[in-house]
Amino acid sequence: MDDSSSDDDFVNSRRSSCLTQKPATPSSSSKRKAATPTSSKKSKPKKKKDDDEEEKVPELRFVKLDSDDDDDEEELTSKMEWMMVESKVDGTRYAMGPPTNPNHRYVNRKIQTREEKPVPVWCKITQSLSTKRKMADKSEDENESKLREFYCELAREGNDEDMPSQESTTSELTPLTPEVVTGKYPPLTANERTIAETKIRAAGQEGLLVPGLTSRVAYSLPNLNRDYGLFVTLPLNTRSRARFICAAEPNCVRTKATLMEEVTKCDIHKGERIGFVLSQFTDGANMKNNVILHTIASFTYISGDQEGKARNAGTATTSTINNNVYGSWKVYTKEREAAKKPTPELIEIETRRRYFDDEYEMMKVYSARQTTTLFQMLLWPETTIKIISLNTMVNFPNGAYRELVEEMDLCSVELRIQDKISPAAAELKSGLEIPFLLKPEQGESLWSLLARGSKKNEEEENVEKMAALYFVSSPFVIYAGQTISAIVHTISSGRDPVMDYKGNKGNHPDYKIIPIGLVLEKERYKWEFHLHMCALIASLLKLKNCINPADYSSSDPHPLCINRQTNSSFIDKQSWGIIHGYMMKKFLVNVYLGPKVLDQ
Repeated sequence: MDDSSSDDDFVNSRRSSCLTQKPATPSSSSKRKAATPTSSKKSKPKKKKDDDEEEKVPELRFVKLDSDDDDDEEELTSKMEWMMVESKVDGTRYAMGPPTNPNHRYVNRKIQTREEKPVPVWCKITQSLSTKRKMADKSEDENESKLREFYCELAREGNDEDMPSQESTTSELTPLTPEVVTGKYPPLTANERTIAETKIRAAGQEGLLVPGLTSRVAYSLPNLNRDYGLFVTLPLNTRSRARFICAAEPNCVRTKATLMEEVTKCDIHKGERIGFVLSQFTDGANMKNNVILHTIASFTYISGDQEGKARNAGTATTSTINNNVYGSWKVYTKEREAAKKPTPELIEIETRRRYFDDEYEMMKVYSARQTTTLFQMLLWPETTIKIISLNTMVNFPNGAYRELVEEMDLCSVELRIQDKISPAAAELKSGLEIPFLLKPEQGESLWSLLARGSKKNEEEENVEKMAALYFVSSPFVIYAGQTISAIVHTISSGRDPVMDYKGNKGNHPDYKIIPIGLVLEKERYKWEFHLHMCALIASLLKLKNCINPADYSSSDPHPLCINRQTNSSFIDKQSWGIIHGYMMKKFLVNVYLGPKVLDQ
């Protein structure tokens, strides 16, 4: 289907909302088996090829068999709502019991939004759109900025004092008025614009030279083509044409796309704007799973045309899916069709569509939605149905913790500290763990640990290579990573969160790289995902530095997670158990993730 296709041909609409049901009783999942996956359910006969080579079965990304998801899809006529529910009558996932240390300040602590301080420049959300210009970028180019400064100087000549009254001029800005840096040149008022234009008129046909530009500003008298005068910029190069100056707002002197008309309007004041849209889709044909796809797109629209705005936003969103920006939908469709399942039907959940004028504000909500879906996925199999997320790479909500809380509240999901525990209790309760092949000795470096792993492989003639998991840690930041090399975070790049922090940390103490163990190289990304989640949760709950507190004189600050993304494809039924266990063992907290409960 090409890009010119109507959205209605491709995207149907359904009114719904993020599910906010209360947790169901155990009986609602009575059909679900509690057994672990068996090889008989997943494996297929393998054909021999050239005697020794086995034919490889393509790895499935989304349509995977699951022993806890065994309802016969062909018999389903309606989709069950996603809800949180214990898989066993005597389950303890959501009913964890009272805390052993009820008076500790951590007990019942929820996500801390940290809005009391500005978001540090190094705590960033991954920008996902390749938008050429944000709305904020449309305000002025260099030439128009210099022209506006000249207008300001003409209007304010002879007034050397600061102009505190100008602070109130921002209230005169309409939603279409370009934003400017107020600083030395606060926005022009209507009276100041008149003063500047009077001086330009007095200069005659030659006008006034604009400092820093190769053009003059002048007043063009009425002529045979028009019975009104206009202010124009006249290039010193006579081969270039004059440009009319926007007169729609006192503070706007843009010349882009202006035409000869009595009240000249630039491209912005003609109404064309850049907007951003956040949407959510599902598969209307899949009755067995809750399929979720979060999308973002930029689009243009005419101010005031709400119908056109909705239409253009829908077309832009459809185009991003058709053009393989969200290739996961196509992969999912092929896998469903190959499995002889109903052909997927892309349905937009209309009540989840939101519009934004600013890309960053959209990215905050987008990241919050993705992360909430990630937490919901970690609850399986303690839910009525399984979530299939088509957003493989999930943006962490750095600087958007308030938006995350709002989204999790909407979905009735809660993250909080159930109990503060002792190291001895953590050893007893931690349960599932990352399968480390080697753990570091006290104070051992990343290089030494990797060297020890290589030596062990050589001695045991083991062909399986190893990789290291590590934290970058200080009282101010926490970052989880993996590596097969002892040399990490050395190339200066804004794309590397650690190097970005290093270049902008100011007087913060230097961070340390703390290895925590070796794992199989082929599994390093899977276990890195689990550490990503631990770093994020520690940051959300505003825990102190628990990775290397002895390296610093004070651990009063609460580290922020600077990982920007994680890969959701590594979630399985044991993931939360491993994350939960590591939070107990390393951070000494028993973390609750489940249905939101009323405040006590």
